[in-house]
Amino acid sequence: MAFLRACALLGVTGFGGGLAILAQAGDLFERKRWLTEREWVHTATVAQLVPGGAATNALAYAGLRFFGPLGALAAVLVYVTPAAAMMIAFGLGYSRVHEVPHLDAVLAGFNAAVVGLVVAVTWRLGQAGLRRGWQAVLAGLALALERLGHATVLEVIVFGILAGLAADSVQKGFRLRARRRHRSRNGAPQPPDAEVAAPGSDPTHAPGPALLNKIDPVMPTAGAAARKELPSADDDSEGPGGAGLGALWLMLVPRTPGAFQRRIDALKSWLGLSGLAVPVGLALVLTFARVGAVAYGGGFTIVPLLEREAVEQHAWITHQEFADAIALGQVTPGPVIIAATFIGTRAGGVLGGILATLGVFGVPALMVIGGGAWLDRWRRARAVKAALRGLVPAVVGMMAAAAFGLAGAGIHDETGVVLAAVAFVGVAQFKLNPAVVVALSGAVRVGLGVFANV
Repeated sequence: MAFLRACALLGVTGFGGGLAILAQAGDLFERKRWLTEREWVHTATVAQLVPGGAATNALAYAGLRFFGPLGALAAVLVYVTPAAAMMIAFGLGYSRVHEVPHLDAVLAGFNAAVVGLVVAVTWRLGQAGLRRGWQAVLAGLALALERLGHATVLEVIVFGILAGLAADSVQKGFRLRARRRHRSRNGAPQPPDAEVAAPGSDPTHAPGPALLNKIDPVMPTAGAAARKELPSADDDSEGPGGAGLGALWLMLVPRTPGAFQRRIDALKSWLGLSGLAVPVGLALVLTFARVGAVAYGGGFTIVPLLEREAVEQHAWITHQEFADAIALGQVTPGPVIIAATFIGTRAGGVLGGILATLGVFGVPALMVIGGGAWLDRWRRARAVKAALRGLVPAVVGMMAAAAFGLAGAGIHDETGVVLAAVAFVGVAQFKLNPAVVVALSGAVRVGLGVFANV
């Protein structure tokens, strides 16, 4: 349960979007000694292979490694639920959102801190994952492809994988020629061309749960014992306060049948059960499942697709509501893609928000379970290790490109530059909690606006 509590904590305190939360999760997991730095680089890299939010995928992959498929689903559920609940509340009370004082200043402070956090996590991943000269060059090429060549995230990922395979092939050719020369000079037989890697010698090598338990006995083992800690669907026991639900319901029941029916109708309308027809519910699930399936690079990369589907094609919300949804996705903790929950709530109440959330997060979670299980089974294969050696610098380059993009969109004055620099130093040098850094940046920006008119 310690792992699930950590995911829930990230869901409540993880401000700044996927990459910022990825930095916070890395700090948390390393402090608890659940993963080493190299293992977290491997986890963060795999998270970029699958569409969806980077932090959501990383937590799902960690849950898969620790507890299996149920652990992956539980990690995504407890991480997403706090932000989804907030977005549903914002969707229901949308008319009062603009009454929040100093909202623009808070957003400006958050955006500046997020830029610093993204640069910090890029720096750390680069230090841990770029261990060869060609990998540093590949990271620079990935940055140039995305920023100057306008390549998509998927194209950069494919480029990195192919580059890793090509580099491994070239290195293998050099080793074969060196061995032939050595054999011809010494006349001694050489061992087969098998590469035996020592555990921990490669950033793509990740020990199983048994080794993790040796590192930290708090982390429960995968299997039956771990699964018992997850909530069981067959548990017949009443939850906290369950015995009083019947009495509470009797207190709420009015004395006249007409008033009772009106109360039921009001409750159904609030939940979205009366106004949400079956075609609309199916459209929400299928639309956001399709969006989640192509959301490479995190929430910001699918903003145009979300706007086209929700505003132009289905007319679920207006352009102004969509802009507010993206802003609220940055203000609330959790991934930016949680804006889909707001859209679903505006289209169909609470049920619509739940359906949109399941669609946009469900497909990437299932892809992490399927792809992550395959990768764990084959990660020691030479081709997989070579592909990951090329993918790591590609991910570093993409994160650097994301930092440039966020800086251009979120920093508009010298104050923002200073706040971003302070956030970078605080996280990269002093290992401060990223959530605290983001919160302080927003508070400082509001304070400067109120007291110094900056």
